[in-house]
Amino acid sequence: MFKYRAISFPLLIAFLAVMVFYPQWGKYLFSVAAGAALGMLLYEMGTMLQKIGLDSFVKETAIIGAIFLTSLLLGFAFFQESINSICETGQDCAKSGIELCFLLALLAFLAMIFIGWIMLLLGKDKLNALKRTINSAGLFWLGVIPIVALSGLYFVDSIGPVGLFFVIMVTKSMDTGGYIAGMLTGKYLPGGNHKIVPSISPKKSWEGAIGGLLLSIGVSLLFFEAFRQYRVGIDASLSWYIFCGIILAIGSFAGDLTESAFKRACGVKDSGHWIPGMGGVFDVLDSFIYNGVLFWLMKNIGQV
Repeated sequence: MFKYRAISFPLLIAFLAVMVFYPQWGKYLFSVAAGAALGMLLYEMGTMLQKIGLDSFVKETAIIGAIFLTSLLLGFAFFQESINSICETGQDCAKSGIELCFLLALLAFLAMIFIGWIMLLLGKDKLNALKRTINSAGLFWLGVIPIVALSGLYFVDSIGPVGLFFVIMVTKSMDTGGYIAGMLTGKYLPGGNHKIVPSISPKKSWEGAIGGLLLSIGVSLLFFEAFRQYRVGIDASLSWYIFCGIILAIGSFAGDLTESAFKRACGVKDSGHWIPGMGGVFDVLDSFIYNGVLFWLMKNIGQV
């Protein structure tokens, strides 16, 4: 497991770095990647929900979600310069980013209503079609909101791709640090490490959580120094970076536990097998269930 994760994680970071540091064409790559991720996420979640009798239009919802988000983001990518040209201040850009998230959510809501009525109209078994339509709408909302929040950061936020890179690295540091610290303490501490919520996630330990928290704060401070030295990124105080590292670490941990509860309720171990050593797309994106929204709140606190 660790061997495959050691390969997959750097490859994912390299893929992200291309989208961040080569924004001229990386924004189009991001649009396609975000849409594909949403489609795979919806497919995984829908497949898991089927195991407990919550049937939906799984394939249709996944395909529609992927096409929907990819199309919208490609449109924003194409008109990004025009959108950013109206941002005279960082606050204006932040406002535009929030407006983008609301716009994407509104369009998603309208699309799901329209498609839901079509599915009901065309379905032979009307009662079953109605149940599947309602489940599909709930499934869509569960998957789309975290990715929409991150997409808003990438395109029209005052810090753009670099800010998204910061959020992802600090968030995933909690996962990585927790995995390493938990594995080492479980192996070398007398009697093993101390579990937090074994009923939801048997492997989560206090030692791992502390290790992940420290790594998240450390990575956040590295970004603070890099941003200060090169005069890019988030213009905020040292205390803000420490606090942000703590909040994103907690959000990452909460997202991981939320996905674990979801999988346990559905009776599955991994959401999928797309990524060697890391499971499915949901297993990778679970850390961002809350962190996209939490970072928007952190920005308002820091006024960046």
